[in-house]
Amino acid sequence: MQKRTENATQYSYARTERVSSELLRILAQSIEKSYEPEDPSDTVTVTSVGVDPDFRRAKVYFDHISASLATWLAQNRAKLQGEVSRGVRIKRTPLLEFLEDPAIESGIKIDAILRSIEHLDSSL
Repeated sequence: MQKRTENATQYSYARTERVSSELLRILAQSIEKSYEPEDPSDTVTVTSVGVDPDFRRAKVYFDHISASLATWLAQNRAKLQGEVSRGVRIKRTPLLEFLEDPAIESGIKIDAILRSIEHLDSSL
């Protein structure tokens, strides 16, 4: 029992967070190497990865998902899961689900509200 306690205190955050962080790193590298957007100025950013506690599913969030990226992700899901399987030692590889990050849109809305408030204050 003592060894387990020592190992548990070695990490400062939960296993799901560590796996999420590792999945983020692996997927970002793999997408950067493999995906070539139609428009060279179109950059793709993996903003976060959320893993279910049972590691069956992982939600991969992007800053935006264009039509070409959505198609590419659908065609390369198995390849990306293979990369995850080789890169992370876990019992089962999570099924990847690709989504736009809702925080980005919320941030844009909040920014617009703040700018309108600043504009109102400056006009007084």
